[in-house]
Amino acid sequence: MKSIISKAIDRFALHILHKTRSKHFQYSAPPAAMSESMEKEIFYNADGPSNVIFDFHRFKDGYHTGTFSYRSLLATDDPLNDISAGEVLINHNEAAPNVIFVHGWRMSSFDRIKSMFQKQLMDDLGWNPYYFTLPYHVQRKPDLSLYSGEYMVSADIGRTIQAVRQAVIDLRTLIGWIKANKKGPVIVIGVSLGGFLTNLTALVEPRIDAMVSIFYANRLSYSIWNTIPGKYIRTDLEHHGVNYGDLVRYWKITEPSQSVPVLQKDRILLISAKNDLYVHIEDADYLWEAWDRPARHVYNCGHAGIVLHGKAIARDALSFVQQKIRG
Repeated sequence: MKSIISKAIDRFALHILHKTRSKHFQYSAPPAAMSESMEKEIFYNADGPSNVIFDFHRFKDGYHTGTFSYRSLLATDDPLNDISAGEVLINHNEAAPNVIFVHGWRMSSFDRIKSMFQKQLMDDLGWNPYYFTLPYHVQRKPDLSLYSGEYMVSADIGRTIQAVRQAVIDLRTLIGWIKANKKGPVIVIGVSLGGFLTNLTALVEPRIDAMVSIFYANRLSYSIWNTIPGKYIRTDLEHHGVNYGDLVRYWKITEPSQSVPVLQKDRILLISAKNDLYVHIEDADYLWEAWDRPARHVYNCGHAGIVLHGKAIARDALSFVQQKIRG
């Protein structure tokens, strides 16, 4: 019965989600110089100057509240997208842990993640939250884009690869800046698409002290071809003659299961939903097995568990992190 209810809630949420979708086909053929054979360390390289600018506008309860921004090391054809930015709360304790949150696809604010984590993070733990914005989302959304995240994952094969690459590079840039300028450890927590990108970052970024990936996918190609959220993108691709095998090959460089993380396995926690219609448990299982079964929780819920079980998920995630950074 719980499975039926969970899936019904996910289906309803997806019905609402798809009321807003691309008005026109987004398809663009893969670039002539594909990235299939490129080494991931080169493809996601984030070596370069980073000048993270903070703009604080309030001080309350021991926290400076404001925004941060920096220019992406990977330039695209849209100036709004090329400024990586987000929200931040910093307390007076220089040694406080720093938690970077990576949001999900099509999120237009950080409210959902804040409702899960922020009170415990600040009131109970005194840690610093950084809310990182994905390419083509929120303030990085191009003027011509219909909704937040429309250009992040789409039937534009090359742009999707570029957006994933930019997300990883931008995230690594922020991690590097915090490591160079703050004393506390760096934790990365990703939700949904953010979990997928957090996992991908773990393949190349050794400076993460602990990582939690919540309701993550492993293969974008699988998600687009086999899940309800991807159905209109799949229709776009098939209309232009792209089959599943093609897409798997084109987007191989974006698969977290292509190798194991440089981050130690015992510092990784994976959290999945058994009845998830956004991210199939089969795809989540595939990564867990490929990574030799790191610590994992599987909730008996759907993707909507991010909302319905948000507090419990946050407790599990932060309890795991506390254990790891104490050591």
